[in-house]
Amino acid sequence: MHSLKIILALIRGSTVAFTALLLTACNQIGPTIEAEYSNEYGLEMFETGYRFISDRYILPVSLRHLSFSGLSSLHKIDPKIDVRPNGRDIEVLYQNLTVGRLTAPRNDAPKAWSKATVDAISIARNTSPSLAGVQAEILFKAVFDGVLYPLDKFSRYDDAETANEKRAYRDGFGGIGIKITKDEEDALIMSVIEGGPAAKAGVRPLDRITHIEGDSITDWTQRQLVDALRGPINSMVTFTVTRKAIPAPIGIEITRQHVVPETVEVRRDGNIAIMRLSGFNIHSARELQRAIKRQIHNPDSQPTGFVLDLRSNPGGRLDVSIDVADIFLGSGEITVTRGRHPGSRQAYKASRGDETGQRPIIILINGNSASASEIVTAALQDHGRAVVIGTNSFGKGSVQSVLRLPNSGEITLTWSRFPAPSG
Repeated sequence: MHSLKIILALIRGSTVAFTALLLTACNQIGPTIEAEYSNEYGLEMFETGYRFISDRYILPVSLRHLSFSGLSSLHKIDPKIDVRPNGRDIEVLYQNLTVGRLTAPRNDAPKAWSKATVDAISIARNTSPSLAGVQAEILFKAVFDGVLYPLDKFSRYDDAETANEKRAYRDGFGGIGIKITKDEEDALIMSVIEGGPAAKAGVRPLDRITHIEGDSITDWTQRQLVDALRGPINSMVTFTVTRKAIPAPIGIEITRQHVVPETVEVRRDGNIAIMRLSGFNIHSARELQRAIKRQIHNPDSQPTGFVLDLRSNPGGRLDVSIDVADIFLGSGEITVTRGRHPGSRQAYKASRGDETGQRPIIILINGNSASASEIVTAALQDHGRAVVIGTNSFGKGSVQSVLRLPNSGEITLTWSRFPAPSG
């Protein structure tokens, strides 16, 4: 009890609160320009997406309704285009004049509705110069946004660039292991991942990159900078840095390796170990577990309690949230998921045993603590393992399934819900 009071003394001016649960909450990054559109490409994309939605969405769906919603979104590209149901037909209009009709499928088969979608787009493209000249990604974005609009607000389409960034955060990428930001003339290395390729090559925080592969980066954007440093695993990248107190530029050559963004930061306040968890990617639970073990086995000062700071943690992978909760629980249910698809109905229980030695825990949350953060918070709170401090969390109570599409974009689809362990 004494340790708990010490932890509470570190947190001032907060209120205890917890609301519903969700799995993912991510920011959009922006569209990307890619391949030309073709009917074959469209068929592959829409059949893949429609089948996924039909099979996995948490509620039964009408592909007729969703397809018309998607086709009506073509007006975002050309406001003169309209696609609407007309009896048993699909009617395509341009400037309020009918330019084509199709017989709508009589059932909800994904293959039939994907062909109907492509055929309607083909009529529209033959009439609209704006649609005829548009890149495939812009067209897919418009249609899939429309298809998913009638579903819940957490189901969405991400273009290839946005999806690639999210995959990189969740699962890692080929890189050198640094955080970097572009300045006017060069780029500042803000941090270096411990044990990563850059650290092994002697790169230090506050080094400044001036050239990559011999080219000045003065006029580069942040996006160009990141793309140049990332690449296939085992490929080489060379760059030049400047370092304070060293007059001459330093040339560095690094072999890219699989890099997973760090999500755990640790600091001590007296005998309290404060663990900041910024996300839930494939290494988060392992990072947190190692950090806790290092604190407990610190020969100079073992912690008497822990603060798990989940403020503004947007969440991430469901399996990782289970592993994180399992670090702090001796036994019992973590969460249960329930959906329409058989694979969505799962129960998750603690199995490792409490790795903190039953030391008291405070969890910090705020309105941007979402998804996996809420799963961990609910499980520890309901089992009496943590006191929760902060404002209401984001709140959702659903789990998303993610499908990678043929264009490397993604559909994120709500496919199950879950209560807190207490129900």
